[in-house]
Amino acid sequence: MASGNPPWYEFDEDGELMVLRVPAQLKSHPEIIRRGFELEPAYPCKIGVVYRTSLLQEPLYHIKILDTDTEEAAIFQRLSQLPDPRNHTIPGELTPPEAGHPLLIMPSLSDFHALIGFDAPLSQALGMYLQLMEGIEFMHSLQIAHMDICLGNVVAANRSIGQRYPDVVPGRVYFIDFGSSLQLPLGPGLQRAITIPPSQFRLEYDITYFDPYSWDVYCAALMMEQALEVYYSNRPPLIARLYNNWLKGKERGCTGVCHCRPTARRARQVLAGILWCVRAWERIMSTLFSLKAL
Repeated sequence: MASGNPPWYEFDEDGELMVLRVPAQLKSHPEIIRRGFELEPAYPCKIGVVYRTSLLQEPLYHIKILDTDTEEAAIFQRLSQLPDPRNHTIPGELTPPEAGHPLLIMPSLSDFHALIGFDAPLSQALGMYLQLMEGIEFMHSLQIAHMDICLGNVVAANRSIGQRYPDVVPGRVYFIDFGSSLQLPLGPGLQRAITIPPSQFRLEYDITYFDPYSWDVYCAALMMEQALEVYYSNRPPLIARLYNNWLKGKERGCTGVCHCRPTARRARQVLAGILWCVRAWERIMSTLFSLKAL
């Protein structure tokens, strides 16, 4: 029913799931009607949970049916009200309570990879990752852990897309999907381990508990590792591999505060230093090649 939590499914008369059919309760939602959103033909980003508006209607938006048993709405509302340059929460809008079941309406941005070309210098990729760590550090400063950082939950605004949405900054990285996120009683360095909820990454260790802030850093390292392997044909530059290994750490199964890897703040500081050195090296090499060509 319309007041129930997702997933919202559509079935045919034989009880078969209709994957490419937009749920009736979503199409009839008062905010969808009020905004005149066209959802057909269906483009389910996550069946029963996230749908995109029609390609015939610009600009494009993603619409997420929120689970009221999670903290997603409260966390998104809290983050979206903080105009801080370190805040990398995707600009979006929660539907008002009087409109019925809560929806989150977000601009349709590109994959995280979109800002990095295959021939891009290492500094460009590291700059993207610096934004990532900056956003994680900001959430942690508010005692919020994302808990599901992965390539699918980080998007980017390229120049052409960013110009379609007034609140989106071209070249900026944004976090989405706060369905597993938590508001914690203590901050980094004080928070003890908790049971890890389901996420995109599987834990490599035979434990079920983890410092939630350390988990975000660990997942960020795995995400960076995946992306760099694609761009550098499974052989990322040494400095990137060393940094990622440092982030991943050597897990000891801490039940209290984790000391197996750096905090997001420390990780961001070190990455900023690495990026400065890489940019300096790239400028020197560019100058040398220019002189050689004379």
